[in-house]
Amino acid sequence: MHRFASLLAGAILLASATAQSQLPEVILGPGLNSGRTEFNQNYNRVLSSDTAYVLTGIYYVDSTHSLTIPAGTVIFGDTAATLVISRGAKIYAQGTAGNPVVFTSNKAPGSRQPGDWGGVIILGAAPLNKVNPSIEGGIIGGSYGGTDPDDNSGVFAYVRIEYPGYRFQINNEVNGLTMGGVGRGTELHHVQVSYSFDDSYEWFGGTVNASHLIAFGGTDDDFDSDFGWTGRVQYAFGLRDENVWDANGESNGFESDNDGSSTSTDQPWTEPIFSNVTLVGPARTDAMVGNLPIGNKFQYSAVIRRSSRLKIFNSVITGYPWGLSIRDVNTIAAASSDTLQIRNLSLTADLQPSGSGSVHDEGRWAGVTAWFNTAGYDNSSSVIRFPIAVGLTNMENLNAPNPVPAPGSELIGSADFSSEYLASGFDVTTYRGAFDPGKTLGQQWTAGWTNFNPQNTDYNASSSTTDIEIVLSEVPASFTLEQNYPNPFNPSTTIRFSLPVRDIITLKVYNVLGQEVATLLNGELLAGRYEATFNASALASGMYIYRLQGQSFSQTMKMMLVK
Repeated sequence: MHRFASLLAGAILLASATAQSQLPEVILGPGLNSGRTEFNQNYNRVLSSDTAYVLTGIYYVDSTHSLTIPAGTVIFGDTAATLVISRGAKIYAQGTAGNPVVFTSNKAPGSRQPGDWGGVIILGAAPLNKVNPSIEGGIIGGSYGGTDPDDNSGVFAYVRIEYPGYRFQINNEVNGLTMGGVGRGTELHHVQVSYSFDDSYEWFGGTVNASHLIAFGGTDDDFDSDFGWTGRVQYAFGLRDENVWDANGESNGFESDNDGSSTSTDQPWTEPIFSNVTLVGPARTDAMVGNLPIGNKFQYSAVIRRSSRLKIFNSVITGYPWGLSIRDVNTIAAASSDTLQIRNLSLTADLQPSGSGSVHDEGRWAGVTAWFNTAGYDNSSSVIRFPIAVGLTNMENLNAPNPVPAPGSELIGSADFSSEYLASGFDVTTYRGAFDPGKTLGQQWTAGWTNFNPQNTDYNASSSTTDIEIVLSEVPASFTLEQNYPNPFNPSTTIRFSLPVRDIITLKVYNVLGQEVATLLNGELLAGRYEATFNASALASGMYIYRLQGQSFSQTMKMMLVK
């Protein structure tokens, strides 16, 4: 992890920074290898970004107390460890675009697996359609819900959660991020859940709103809603790893229920509103269609059932085998009466469910295709289509995805925000999906804080791997990333770049498989000219790629290590 001293505007500075040796380690909870042993934090606690923490046991932040996690803090999850923010407690996990808060596996790079640890559970006192239920995951002290729609559980922003979802019983796992009765006074945005062994996100009631969410490589569902959740979500991205699915169930994009009964009339209804969602299933390219691993359990783009009144607008779902499955008499009635709505959805699916004449589940509702195709709903399409049909054409590399629509995509200029459900709390865009086609990948909301290669990220990098020198001089006219010198090199080379404005910058090195091998820079810099010296003594000969990325640009170049 690299940290830079404050740079004074107009100064000429020569600074040297090396990757720190392993940070001091502090145990959170009852101790290593304590499994699901409970621990209660009954005081206010503030962590430090200069310390590596290992979360152990079922760690409760008790009611009326708080846990503050500064930007840049890394928390490693021991086996089964779970963080529970109790009803009445608060979490302040406030990362930044250049320095997120990270929860990750305590396993070494290369050996991490979904379900290595539990996950994060936030519980609040907002309304739901059950009385004091226990949260999913077998959390004994996990009661939630109440009467305050404005309940505030704190701030959860610019946070990554990697390899959660510990399974303590079959079909009873902790999700990546679980929210039970969380109120709309809570600030929740810019969150990435990667390789969860259960759902990436699940809401159980509550009123919390969210934005800029990423579900990456999850095992079960990307976005799951239950028990009367009535919040809003705008800008969400789901991306599947074709080699990871739920062997004991179904792996779907959306899943939504009112509660566990097919005839439920419990209120408040599960009635969240999603807009500008991009869900990319396992067959993310045309070449992958029909070539997924044998025995996979990927199924529907969306499963809506048990009286849910889910609403989806201005979105795209591609790469799942099948389209929509709308189940149960009350759910079908909600769709027919327009309390369940899907509008302006671009859909591709490559198979027809058994007994169906379209990609939708006509076996459970014979009228689903006609409903989806209703004139004025502006949905497309119920016929078999491949991913290229929606213009997401740069999705080959799972560890470096580019979900920005290509020129000519049907997603461009086809959004519609005239619905009464979008009248408040939503940005008005001209495009469907989560990404602005008028911006480069480096300008998108995912820039800087995300990580699509968590398996190979070393959060305790040794100082022997990289050495960085930074030179700040006159303000240059434009962004530039120069060819490294010397090139070819052995074992060190210098990378020069220029910034015309202050920016949050990352400089990373990847191998030809797209796997990250080094982070040379991750921080905020003033305008100026900089030099970074890369020491590759621990790497094998070969071609490497270095990428400089800021808030409004991204550029890559190749270099050759010859030993």
